[in-house]
Amino acid sequence: MTTPAMTSNEMLSTYEALSELTSTMLAAARQGEWDEVASLEARCRDHIGNLQQSGPIALDEREQRAKIAIVRAILQNDARIRALAEPRLHELQQRLSHTRQGQRGMKAYHAHRL
Repeated sequence: MTTPAMTSNEMLSTYEALSELTSTMLAAARQGEWDEVASLEARCRDHIGNLQQSGPIALDEREQRAKIAIVRAILQNDARIRALAEPRLHELQQRLSHTRQGQRGMKAYHAHRL
């Protein structure tokens, strides 16, 4: 079910809020504050949900240019956050792999002792 269409000002304000949130997420990612990044990401999802639920919005040329600039900033922040997160995700995958190997070893050892 769609909600009443946002005005162009409301839509642009929502995109601006998303841009600010992704900037804050980037700062948190640079500091290694991954819990904060996750919390801010949830807030971004709320804004995105509001945009998706709104009906189509007609924009004049100036508003369209503003929207494009804001979306580009959001995408740039997202790419930078992902670049910071990738090494951390790789590290976590390595730790999980080592943990699983250790658990299999322990199971094999206990099965052999029985």
